[in-house]
Amino acid sequence: MRAAPLLAGLALLAAAACARAPDKPAFNAARAVDAIRASEVQWNADWKSGDPGKVVTHFAPDAIVMIPGQAPATGLEAIRSGIAKVMDDPAFAFTFNSEKVNVAASGDLAASRGDFTMRGTDPATKAPTSMSGSFVTVYKPQPDGSWKAVWDIATPGASPPVSPSAAK
Repeated sequence: MRAAPLLAGLALLAAAACARAPDKPAFNAARAVDAIRASEVQWNADWKSGDPGKVVTHFAPDAIVMIPGQAPATGLEAIRSGIAKVMDDPAFAFTFNSEKVNVAASGDLAASRGDFTMRGTDPATKAPTSMSGSFVTVYKPQPDGSWKAVWDIATPGASPPVSPSAAK
């Protein structure tokens, strides 16, 4: 009769091995796109607020921001410092518009691309400046379910054409 407990134990082990973990709900890419777009609407409002702390909330802790003419800013403190510096300029204004948001089928990455406009004051000449261009922002989902920027990369647009009268 010693075989009965052994067989019962083996049967339980076999049943446990065959048991599947509950199925994870299917990833909903459309819902992720909607969440990112809503976050970007808020992000634009946060830029208008003039509060660097609000802007930084859209970045993951290990994010990297790459802006033309500047060294990459890595991590929230470096990003916050750079944002605070440009927001100190009373003439500063920044807006962006994403044209497309793509989300990986796996749900582990998303990318947004579009255009931006930034205005401010040249620190050396005190003259008004303006730059527009394109951006790509890569997002990752966070443990709380939100999507945060991990790479934010901007590139200036082409210089406007020089008019014939200005070339003289």
